[in-house]
Amino acid sequence: MTEVPISRRQLLIGGTAAVSALAVPAIRPGSSARAAAVVDIIPRSHWLALPAREDLTKYSWTPWVGGVIVHHKGQTDTWDPAANHADCYQQLRDVQLEGFEGGWTDIAYNFVVCQHGFIFEGRGMSVRSGANDTETPGANQNYYAVMGMIGTSILPGDWGDDVPSAAMVRAIRDLVGYLRQNGSAGPQIKGHRDVATTECPGNKLYAYVTGGQLEPPPSPPSAEVTILPRWRWGARPPREVVRVATGQRVGFTVHHSASPPTATVRAIQNYHMDSNGWSDIGYNFLVDTAGRVYEGRGWDVEGAHASGHNVTHIGACFIGSDGDVTTAALRSLRALYERANQHVGRTLAKTYHGQLPGNATDCPGSQLRTWVQNGMMTDTVPPISDTDPSNGGDGTGMTSVRSVASQQKAVNQAGYVPALDVDGLWGPKTYAGVKWVQGQLNVTADGLWGPNTEAAYLARYGGGTSAGGMTSVRSVASQQTSVNRLGYAPPLAVDGIWGPSTDTGVRWLQGQLGVSADGLWGPDTEAAYQAYFDEGALLAVDGSFGPATVRALQRVTGAAVDGQWGPGSIKALQRHLNTWSNAGLAVDGLWGANTVKAVQRHLNAMIGAGLAVDGVWGYATVTALQKALNRGRF
Repeated sequence: MTEVPISRRQLLIGGTAAVSALAVPAIRPGSSARAAAVVDIIPRSHWLALPAREDLTKYSWTPWVGGVIVHHKGQTDTWDPAANHADCYQQLRDVQLEGFEGGWTDIAYNFVVCQHGFIFEGRGMSVRSGANDTETPGANQNYYAVMGMIGTSILPGDWGDDVPSAAMVRAIRDLVGYLRQNGSAGPQIKGHRDVATTECPGNKLYAYVTGGQLEPPPSPPSAEVTILPRWRWGARPPREVVRVATGQRVGFTVHHSASPPTATVRAIQNYHMDSNGWSDIGYNFLVDTAGRVYEGRGWDVEGAHASGHNVTHIGACFIGSDGDVTTAALRSLRALYERANQHVGRTLAKTYHGQLPGNATDCPGSQLRTWVQNGMMTDTVPPISDTDPSNGGDGTGMTSVRSVASQQKAVNQAGYVPALDVDGLWGPKTYAGVKWVQGQLNVTADGLWGPNTEAAYLARYGGGTSAGGMTSVRSVASQQTSVNRLGYAPPLAVDGIWGPSTDTGVRWLQGQLGVSADGLWGPDTEAAYQAYFDEGALLAVDGSFGPATVRALQRVTGAAVDGQWGPGSIKALQRHLNTWSNAGLAVDGLWGANTVKAVQRHLNAMIGAGLAVDGVWGYATVTALQKALNRGRF
């Protein structure tokens, strides 16, 4: 008779561990012999996952910026990761329940891999992680979280990190390849300890991260281009949306952003809305160096990209400057052009920005200008698809009259069933609800809450205000937790009760984020809070222009990130201000009054800093800079 090894759990409870009665589906574990395009993933329904407690698709999700972060489970004294595979299902359920107890709204990991080489779906590919912590800006927004179901034991004879099995290593490697090919995962593979102060994923598993054993074979490029909708890049709601009939479109115009190719779409939108005062990002679509296509205003919304031609021309912007253009970007621009022709039902004129009458500009630079003049030729034109109808306004609604939360409340007040969640976040359900109430009011049912809808609504239902804190976006307890998370001292009691202390704490947080300190946690505060962790610098707002602030400024301006302030960093700042603030500075690397004044004007435009434009580099200007960097709005 073969001796059965005693597991850790048997050692602790004394006797034979009961095997879960849950039937284990016959799904193959990962295998290095097959292409990474195909892996077997055990779905949530098979491990009896509980539903997520919020709609996680409302948060921006850009995994192409980063890639994958590897975790381990933690202490494994109460079970043996290498024992019966049926135990893994219960362990996964325990992980989800522990997450609920810790304040998460779902299991925090996108995927979990056990010692037997099986891959379990956690949050999946469609939503951001919750496990990568916020110590590094964008860690959850930009990286999948993959947990190896092993950890550390402190039991005698078992002390130390569990050794990942060959099956686990193969499965994680296959999963990384799969996510790159099918889930837009970026090229980086990191351990949790690379982005946060932690021992995770343990020394044994981390050795595979740093040793390259989790790196899959190269994957073939995707044959199809998908337009990434506004919610994926964290778009702010437009202040106004003006529809354009397809019959009015006659041309397709190519632009460049004249920024570093690393500029985010959200940063471009912030500049257009805050510095230029526009209602939204100016372009209908944007394309990056990897060929990814982002929805801006979409197909049927008037742009703000070419004076006198915003109704007649669809504007597509390459994110970068002259010299940054890639073959992948050209292919996607051409594919977008073909899709535009299909959308309007005829062939549009191929144009570039400086070609249009009344637009004397070098945009889009010599590379793209020559390419358009020669017919926008590419070696191949990949198929392109919209994941959802792309038309700007449907993506995030209109907020020039009412906030999203206020629209949701108004729809519910009108009797909409089932009632909308009043969370201040735009989605298909809110869009449908607004269209429904417009139908009840006999106004145009376009899903855009403008002056006509507001007047009709007030005439039928009247207005209404509320006093005290605002809970349409976050509960009081969630606001208290968030205030503490930013370092408020003494920390608030998280009791879900609104009072003077919570009001003071929320106003303090708003001051840190650079939004109106009115004590009301509305969509603007929520957007600033999310940006703080996704793209912000996480700086102390202390007026000290030290290495941390210098590094944050260097990252934004494209300078070498070394924390040293010198001519190279100043030149990068001057170029940044010329691009995003039309500063007209000489790029000479000299730190003088003109450059400081340009910084002050830019801060006044981007965050309403209210600085005196006096060219004096002091406490007020540095604190305003830190607030702008924390909000991702410089």
